[in-house]
Amino acid sequence: MRIKVFSSGSDGNSTIVVSNNKKILIDLGITRKQIVENLNKMDIDILDLDAILITHEHTDHIKALPTMLKECQIPIYLSKGTLNSIYDMYKASGKTKLIELIDKRFNEGSIIILSRTNESLFYDSFNIGSVYVDVLPAFHDAAETLGYVIHEGEKKLVYMTDTGYVHDSLWPIINDAEAYILESNHDPEILMASNRPYNLKIRILSDHGHMSNEESMITLANIMGPKTKVVLHAHVSQECNLSQLIELTRKKVFDSFGIDTEGIEFEILHPYPSKEYNV
Repeated sequence: MRIKVFSSGSDGNSTIVVSNNKKILIDLGITRKQIVENLNKMDIDILDLDAILITHEHTDHIKALPTMLKECQIPIYLSKGTLNSIYDMYKASGKTKLIELIDKRFNEGSIIILSRTNESLFYDSFNIGSVYVDVLPAFHDAAETLGYVIHEGEKKLVYMTDTGYVHDSLWPIINDAEAYILESNHDPEILMASNRPYNLKIRILSDHGHMSNEESMITLANIMGPKTKVVLHAHVSQECNLSQLIELTRKKVFDSFGIDTEGIEFEILHPYPSKEYNV
């Protein structure tokens, strides 16, 4: 499984996963040009993508969606709440042609709704060829935010950003993955001392905001296992976090849990491409 994050953070989010020869793009929060340039560096043509997974409707996750709707017939997977919110956003902006494209693509079956199982916390899983994908609920100030687990045989990648917490009922699904892309958004003290409006600070700190460094590391400490080889700290705030604090918090929490990090690669993600990982 090849993994490369093209961009992470409030400036834009997009990640490519190549598994069993299936090329899966998670989120379109950067420009089409940036996506194409990054794919080309990996010898991937944008028209050769097999699927696009959308987490939610915020602009830093769907910036290139209008262009992709116009140019490509790639299947797009997203929640019903996210699709409805995107539809309403385009309608409010008077983007009638994009609304028509969404309707056309949905009727043709290339926009695929991911739905909950019996209105429970869990969603139906699905396959992209031989790649199995679990759909996770995330808790964010959006209509219906999702996370994903991508399986390649016994290997798995857990992708979860833009969430105030990770529900402990999900831990059995996401434990002992080979790779994690998990949010480590802010340091609460820096956030509260920032010039951001008070209501925004409270939103970020809430259960439907973003995970702090400590919350992220405690979650990782509970789900990492012997198979874990890559941990990417995602959606890091450029204003309310520091790489040194992420590393110090990780060491403090992992030491308290007695976690040995030998053999695990860590990277703090930014609004530019990460390393490419093979797990």
